[in-house]
Formats: sequence, structure tokens, C-alpha cells
Amino acid sequence: MNDTTATPRDEGGAELAVIRIMTLVFAAAAVMFLALSAPSFFEQADYLIPHWQLAAGIAIFGTPLVIAAVAPWSSLRQLRILHGAYAAIFTVTVLSWIPAFINGPMSPEAAPWVVGLTALGTTPAAIAWRPVAAWLFLLASSMVIAPIRIVADGGADVSLAIQFAFFTITVCAAFTAVATVAIAAGREVDAASVAARASSMRAAALTARGEEQAHLDALVHDEVIATIFAAAGAGRSESASTRAQAARTIARLSELSDTSATVPELIHMDYFVQGLASSVAETTDSATFTVIGERYAALPSPIATALIEATVEALRNSVMHAGGEAAPVVREVRLTLRPDGVEITIIDDGKGFDPAAVPANRLGIVVSILGRVNSLPCGRASVWSQPDKGTRVTVGWSE
Repeated sequence: MNDTTATPRDEGGAELAVIRIMTLVFAAAAVMFLALSAPSFFEQADYLIPHWQLAAGIAIFGTPLVIAAVAPWSSLRQLRILHGAYAAIFTVTVLSWIPAFINGPMSPEAAPWVVGLTALGTTPAAIAWRPVAAWLFLLASSMVIAPIRIVADGGADVSLAIQFAFFTITVCAAFTAVATVAIAAGREVDAASVAARASSMRAAALTARGEEQAHLDALVHDEVIATIFAAAGAGRSESASTRAQAARTIARLSELSDTSATVPELIHMDYFVQGLASSVAETTDSATFTVIGERYAALPSPIATALIEATVEALRNSVMHAGGEAAPVVREVRLTLRPDGVEITIIDDGKGFDPAAVPANRLGIVVSILGRVNSLPCGRASVWSQPDKGTRVTVGWSE
């Protein structure tokens, strides 16, 4: 639990789609830059140590193709890691040009081919990192161009190198701005979708409650009140028609109770995952939320509610009692989905405790977690902890 981006299983459909498209465009741009740089690439081979050109070319132009190849099967987090890794690889490769340069100086017209590719490093940074980090990386990458140009021409024209660095900032800023705005737009679409689904769920729940209330009101009016009036007007309890009507009313009430118990309201798994992720994020910003496995069948609403509330209670306990002065507590909420059920594991590496020493009146553990979940049909809950060894709370449900 070291990342607080608690996100549902789809990890942001619109944002992920935007980044996948940008990855393909980025790979195409790398191929275009390769074609434009090919003449300089071969012409400048004599200025550099053997084989550096080949290694640099593979790192700069080959890596985007690999990222594009795996993009359709990569998650949002994985794509960000890949783009961030490429930004680092690109920077190291560009900086390695200086020690690799052995036969200078070059003519001022023959600028090193790596200095014209800065946008290939700054655009992935905008995809991988927060905007502030991406813009700082852009400034640093562009200013690196100046010393490379100065080394290349033997320091003949420092002002020209500085002008080229500022020109590079202008060009790269356009690509970074486009990437940042596109990703932000995708993120906003995902947030709006989540809000719309939550609103639809609330509307559906209100409609269902209204229909159930109308059914109950009709039953009370047509059966219960009619039976009471019949009994009052009959004047004697042995009236056969009154007894028959009372029996019918009792049967209808029993039928309504059985129907409510055996056909609970169902919660779609995507909504459950989103609700759990939101609850984790609202409870603490020091927990990572991960999802393992798949399940397509819906969950009964009482089960989903109990599991989420037990998870929140476990996190609250961790925030209140697991903290230590030496180091921050690492927390993780792991949701495991299976065709036959779900399981939530809440783990922290805090100071822990002795479960046997917990008083019976500690409602958080005894009632809100163990008691509530274990009382569910097919529910289960357990708490493991040792002093100085952290705590693990597991709640789950199986069909």
C-alpha cells in the first residue's frame, strides 16, 4: 500500500484509451524522426566511439515501438511506467553522447542528431508523470542541448547553443501541452462516468424502494385494514369469513417477507469496486487499492454494504492505532474477485497488537468487523496481528 490512487478495475476507461492512442502516435513519431535523422546518423558515425550509434539508435527509436506493441494489453499504471522508463532511457542516451564524442569538433552546420529529438523524451514524460514534474523535465531536457552543442563545435558559438535550447523549449512545450490536456480530458470523462453511474444507482434504488413501498401500502390497505374492519364489524371472532380473510392476510405478509429475504437488491461488480475504491480513498490517503481476478455476477446489496463498511472500519483502526514514530505506516487494501465470491484483505506494517488482549467491548473489531461479517450468510472475517509485525484483516463472502 504505497500509492493512494484508489481506482476501479478498469482504471479509467477514457484516460486509458487516450494514452493508448497517444502511445501509437508516439511510435509513429519515432519512426518519422528516425527517417529524418538517418542522414545525420550515418554522417556523424566517425565522430563517436564505435557501436555507440547503434546502441543509441535502438534505445531511442526501438523502445517506442516496443511500448506501442504492448499498449493494447497494458493497464493505465503499466503504460505510465513504460513511458516514464523511456523518458529516463532517452535522457541517459542523450547525455552519453558527450563521453562518446571523440573526434571533434564538428562544423556548426552539423548539429548532433540527438539534439533534434528532445520532444521524443519530453512527451512520454507528460504521459507518465504529473504536469509539474513533466514541465520541469522539459526545461531540464531542453537546457541539456546547450552543452552538447557547445562540445560538438568546440565552444565556437555559445550563444547559438543557448538560442537552440530556448527554441527546443518552445517546440517541446507544444507537445507537452497537448498531452497534458488530452490526459486531463480523459480523466474528467472517467470522473463524469463514475458520477453518472452513481447517480443512476441512487435513482434505481429510490425507484425500487418506491415500488416496494407502494406494494406494501396496497397490501396494508387492501388486506390488513379490510381484515380489521371486518373483524370489528363481525362482532364475534368465530366468524368464518373473518377468519378466512385474516388467514389470507397473514399469508400475503409472509409471502412479502420471504420475497424480500430471498431476492435482495443486487449491486453490479463494477459499482461495488468503485464504491470500495472511493471509500478507501476517503478514509485514508496512505493506502494502495488493488484488484485481483475477475467476477461478473452481481453482489447482494447487504453483502456489498457490510464488506465495504467493515473495510472502512479496519482502515480507521489502522489509521488510529497502527502509527509509529520511526517510519510511516504502509497500508494496502487488496480486493480478490472470484466467480464464487469476493475477499478483501486490509494489511498494514504498523506496530500491531495482541488480539487476545483486545477487550470484549472494543466494538470496532468485535462488532463492526468480525461480528457483522461473520453474521452474514456465507460471510467470513478474521483478524491477525502481532506486536511490531503489523495487522491483517480479511473479510469475504462466498456463494
